[in-house]
Amino acid sequence: MFLHRCLIPTFVVTILLPFAFANAEEFDFHHEAVLGTSLHLRIDADSSDVADLAEAKVLREIDRLSRIYSTYDASSELRTLLNLPVGSAMPLSDELYETLRMCDDWIVASRGAFNPSVEVLSRAWQQAEETGRPIDAAELSTITQSLAGPHWQLDSQSHGAIRRSGMPLSLNAIAKGVILDQIAETLLTSNPTIRGVMLNIGGDVRVAGEIAVEIAIADPEHDAITSPALASMRLANAAVATSGCTERHFDIGGVRYSHLIDPRSGVPVTDTVSSTVIAMQASTADVLATICSVLPMSDSIKLVNSLPGVECLLVSAGGLVAKSADWPQQESEGEEKDTAKAQQTRAEQAETVHEMRIQFEIGSASDRGRYRRPYVAVWVEDKDGFPVKTLTLFLMKNQPGPRWHRDLRRWYADDQMRLLVDKTSVIETVSKPTRNPGQYKVEWDGRDDAGKRLSDGGYTLLIEAAREHGTYQLIKFPFTLGGAPFEETLKGNAEIRSANVTYSKK
Repeated sequence: MFLHRCLIPTFVVTILLPFAFANAEEFDFHHEAVLGTSLHLRIDADSSDVADLAEAKVLREIDRLSRIYSTYDASSELRTLLNLPVGSAMPLSDELYETLRMCDDWIVASRGAFNPSVEVLSRAWQQAEETGRPIDAAELSTITQSLAGPHWQLDSQSHGAIRRSGMPLSLNAIAKGVILDQIAETLLTSNPTIRGVMLNIGGDVRVAGEIAVEIAIADPEHDAITSPALASMRLANAAVATSGCTERHFDIGGVRYSHLIDPRSGVPVTDTVSSTVIAMQASTADVLATICSVLPMSDSIKLVNSLPGVECLLVSAGGLVAKSADWPQQESEGEEKDTAKAQQTRAEQAETVHEMRIQFEIGSASDRGRYRRPYVAVWVEDKDGFPVKTLTLFLMKNQPGPRWHRDLRRWYADDQMRLLVDKTSVIETVSKPTRNPGQYKVEWDGRDDAGKRLSDGGYTLLIEAAREHGTYQLIKFPFTLGGAPFEETLKGNAEIRSANVTYSKK
């Protein structure tokens, strides 16, 4: 239903426990094919029965709201409105009426940088990609003039809308946020034993109730899992959304154009490559993430600074980072240490001799039901089979517990051998939460677990995956560190759909 706007993974979400309750427990649920992306739902409740009922309620509510906002479902309420003859009217649900009212407000506040009729331009650029011919200035001018609107007119007396143009419209830039807000409110008011909820749909996060989560924002220029985060913050009773143009694009005549388009000029945006917005409501964060990608950075900062309870972090195409006036600062000693570590990592990267990038895809589930995300390990062995560097681990350290780590058979055996020599736990330093299906990147600089440069020679890259109610898979790739540059595509499997490795020396 909705298009992805974010680089994945844009956020690394780590659950914190700032509150303590006598009976509350954490329950996590993961689903695929939800609004065209993945859903991570966390419920803090008194029992698993309450959490299971809440999960079912969330899925029903998503389906109900999809039938309002979908542009793909011919019977949706939005499609019904769009199919009206110009000048005709229809009553609207409370949800669609309020969303269109918010759209009216944001069109004015953004001075046209937000406009649901940008869908016309998106289709035009998609057609240009198919034909291989860029849109000329005259054609763009004609299209943008037609977007001026109005395209609908709300009628408070009938609680309806009059169709004012025949333009196609899309609410992708705001509807996901509206849905997140609606679900969070519904859950917390439906049962007093639900203490808190965290919803993450395709990278847009809404936190409500007595829960706090830590959000780490990926650097668009260094988006590998192993790269230091650009920024992090604790999120409680708020929402965060990111819009970016680093991965999704149109390829036309050998030139890449961003999928984000300025509705005022009709031209894909080029200046801001990543916009992250924090707000009390997900709908606000959602729409402003798009607006801040379109407006010049100075105008975005000015707009956000004028809005209470809203902050933003922007990254320009040249790498400039700009923040709103009250963007969350480092608040604890631990966070300061994380920042120092990130700075040290960047300094080490500047001295790097070897550059290896591993990109792999976790395959999608075969159905829409509850999905157990796989444990994944990516590491390097030397010519004798000794593990010299664990690059990343996707596993749960606490739930269901360390006894399940041995499901990663090869990595676990290697790590037990390593522990005979080095007593340091790599699980505590490199492990990350299990991840949904999607593309992930890992970078390696040729150093071992202790940070020492390895000698040139033969090594083996291993990618291992194990999933409950799924399969066990292992990919092995021998290579020469210090040898000639290469790029190799590795054969995928049931859990790791594809993998690609590139290597070079500086």
